[in-house]
Amino acid sequence: MRRPDEHDGDEAARDAARARPEEHRRMTGAALTRPEGAPRETVLALARSAAARASRVPLSGATGPTADLIALCDLVGRTRGTSDPATRAVLLREAAAAHLAVRGAGSSSDATAAPASTDAAEGLLDELVGVVAEHGLTLFAVDAEALLARRALLADDEESALAAATRALTQLDEQSVVDHAPTQREHRGNLQDTYRLVAATLTSLGLNEVAQPLLTRARVIAEDDGDVLAAARCDHEHVRVLISWGLRLQRAHRDGLPHLDDAARRAATLHAEPALLPPDHRLLLRAAVALARRPAGTPDAHGRVHEPEEVAAVARGDADALGPDERVCPALADHLLGRLARARALALSGRRDEAAAVLDRVRARRPRGEPNLLLAVSRELAHVTADRQGAEGVAARRALRDYTSDLEHELWTLQRARVLSLTTRLAHEQLRREHGEATVQARTDPLTGLPNRRALDDVLADHLTTVAARSGAALAIAMVDVDRFKTINDRMSHAHGDHVLRLVAETLRRCLRSDDVVARYGGDEFVVVLPGSSQTAARGALERAALAVAGVPVGDGSWVSLSIGVAGTEHSGVTPGTLLARADRAMYEAKRSGGGAVVVDLGSDTPAEGLAVGG
Repeated sequence: MRRPDEHDGDEAARDAARARPEEHRRMTGAALTRPEGAPRETVLALARSAAARASRVPLSGATGPTADLIALCDLVGRTRGTSDPATRAVLLREAAAAHLAVRGAGSSSDATAAPASTDAAEGLLDELVGVVAEHGLTLFAVDAEALLARRALLADDEESALAAATRALTQLDEQSVVDHAPTQREHRGNLQDTYRLVAATLTSLGLNEVAQPLLTRARVIAEDDGDVLAAARCDHEHVRVLISWGLRLQRAHRDGLPHLDDAARRAATLHAEPALLPPDHRLLLRAAVALARRPAGTPDAHGRVHEPEEVAAVARGDADALGPDERVCPALADHLLGRLARARALALSGRRDEAAAVLDRVRARRPRGEPNLLLAVSRELAHVTADRQGAEGVAARRALRDYTSDLEHELWTLQRARVLSLTTRLAHEQLRREHGEATVQARTDPLTGLPNRRALDDVLADHLTTVAARSGAALAIAMVDVDRFKTINDRMSHAHGDHVLRLVAETLRRCLRSDDVVARYGGDEFVVVLPGSSQTAARGALERAALAVAGVPVGDGSWVSLSIGVAGTEHSGVTPGTLLARADRAMYEAKRSGGGAVVVDLGSDTPAEGLAVGG
């Protein structure tokens, strides 16, 4: 972690300010220049305003967000060491969020903006994490995790983003969160901001189901405080979540129209109260209405079927109202949804070439951090261009659509797996917090991070209980041994041998199912538990895993190989020791045959006389 005085972004901002002093003064005026003794509420409000301006999309080049980013970094620098921790945390959060937003917005005429924003965000996040840890600001710790998830999304690392989002949710669900706010009302405002930040991050990950309740919580706080403007902001973001959710369902060929209809109804309510939201928020409201339109011949939300001429006329109005690409939005998600809605309206009005051009321009900017919306843009472009080809190439178009349908079905399956993974991670985080780090460490192998022998015993007992209680249930286990591991230690070093064991553990874990358990049994031996698998299915899974491990280099030109023994049962009354003994027996048979093989034990559930389990 960098020290607080090692801010690449601060230095870049000061350089830019020196290069364009007139522009800097014009854009910021004295707005963020804090005279001594100015109320902290004023400083925080100005910082939030500057962060909101910097986050607008599209970026507008030399007169874009640079001046606001400079001012935010200057303010962070001037208050370093003088402000109270809570104020510092808010300033750092706003500045980091603004820099990440600029990084995600894609290319601009200022080619240095994105890299500089990346560097600055790294330093600001490091400092925020330090302030949070030093002063126990658990509410801002949630913000930091949400921002770390956004940073991971910008790097296309969705796994790390999911892990950070999980940590944020776990901390947010604790009974109390601390921000050291001077008043209860400010604390509730900070809590609203956190709910909305985490919800936006989850929506970017495609976890709309988890994001929606957080926005509901934020709105309840706003209603209790009588803050109609904050309630409107929550409603605006709720519209965004519902649109994204509906589009995701449509990609998987599921019924997303109810979510789009709900978004359109909420948008219409907000649109009727123009004073509640700034003008740049209104594009999303119009996009929600446009995306809920049905093609000609399809009943709308009220059961009415519209003629083609009527649909085209309404779509032309939507396209005109959604405006050009340069129309400013408060966030990248709003911009992408606005362009997607305009392209769909153009297509409904018969202007498919223009629709394709709109979507092509979105892709050309290479925005980052909203993978699900970018996938929606790609899908829309594929549909628009396929239909644009005319009467020729019918077979080719059909093949493209079939392939797209299969791909989207697979993406839907992966999305559900992500939700299950989130649930599992939440359970693990809750376990770690409830029972303490010592309990987790006592059940974890320190070298590989896998469950250890003690945890394995509990896992086997649980799954064998399921086999005994449920007719037709199956369980397979595998004993895995690294071939010639002693030679690796002797030839390379024990430290290198430990590195090889970690690589083998990571590869096995990655290649198997999410509900399979890989544990370190001891030394160079691992045990894999495959619930619901027959011996035949387990053998196939372990052969694929062994093939992946065979790609792990030892470092001296050789490669790792595994000897694997598989045993399974569908019978009640089998003990963990019996099953382990059978798998161990099969593993030694694989070693005696020269190693690098998977052998299935076809014997009974009675262990061989005198067999030493684990060898």
